[in-house]
Amino acid sequence: MLITESVSKINIIFILLGLGALGVVGLIAYRHHQKKNFDLTPRDRSGNQLETDEDIQNDPSQAEVYEGDFGFTEWEDSFESLFQEYGLVDIRNGMLEFETGENSRLFVMLAEMKQANPYLKTHSELNQASIFMEVFLNMLKSPLKMTAQNQKVELTDFLNELQEQSQYMKGSNDAMKEYARNVLDNTKDYQKEADRFENRVYAQFMAIVEPDEVYGDTTEILEQRIQEKALDKLLRQIVRANDVLMRADHGLVALDQYGLVEVLHNTFHRESSIKVRFEDIIKRQRVGLFTTAKQPDKLFKEVKERIEIENKLLAHARDAMWLQKQIDLADKLVQNQEISKTTQNSEDTLSELANLD
Repeated sequence: MLITESVSKINIIFILLGLGALGVVGLIAYRHHQKKNFDLTPRDRSGNQLETDEDIQNDPSQAEVYEGDFGFTEWEDSFESLFQEYGLVDIRNGMLEFETGENSRLFVMLAEMKQANPYLKTHSELNQASIFMEVFLNMLKSPLKMTAQNQKVELTDFLNELQEQSQYMKGSNDAMKEYARNVLDNTKDYQKEADRFENRVYAQFMAIVEPDEVYGDTTEILEQRIQEKALDKLLRQIVRANDVLMRADHGLVALDQYGLVEVLHNTFHRESSIKVRFEDIIKRQRVGLFTTAKQPDKLFKEVKERIEIENKLLAHARDAMWLQKQIDLADKLVQNQEISKTTQNSEDTLSELANLD
């Protein structure tokens, strides 16, 4: 009887162990069935599934030429869309205006910080610069952002001025002018090929104009006073910071409208801005690479004629300025001669009076 009971207990234990093993195996199988591989279904940023045709997607002839967030027809609006993403409203009076969404207007102005070589300073000068920099950082009340850009060393303006002066120097012949032109052209080519960069630091000052700070009878007057208020706030910050930083040889120079747009041009065109300078684009009025509108021959001839007239007027004005300069030098020479004669006569008179005495 005891043996039968023990055998039955052992059977029950084996049955329970078997059922437990079956449960564990079933749980493992269920979990393995629930696992999924990485979902490669096309979807947007919100997680919504996109309807795509795999046959068209794998067919090169049916694929779009321009894939991505925008197509070719939307290319001209890409920068406007980019500025809208950043919340940039306008660029005016050397200021960037941004949206705040809080019934106020945010303005940003850039100021370039002058650089100094610390290796040319003594230990006391370095300590003084560190002290004034610490004073500047502690006196900040509004948000400030510092950015740095590596820009290529540019001597184009200086070389262009030398080349212009060399071509209009009186007393020089054609051979001398040609030699000067070749030397300066070779220098410009070397400047474009040589990789010489300099670091430029820009401080971004911010100011917020609230509705209760300005008033106006019309929308135009109110807009004007908003711009004036923002400009006044930003210039006060720059002047106050410059008073401290100039003692550390890091003075600030506020950028005007041209300088601000030039920084944006160099920022968005890191490589092309080295060869195509923003100043050259403005001088040559090449704001577009290609002329898309059809121009009649009459208009083309009129523009060409006006360009020739402008060049002639510039050359005439240059010659007139040179002649005026020569006349001024001759007048100064005559005045110096008269002064020397007067001085000599005075000395002779004094010597005669001395002899009489």
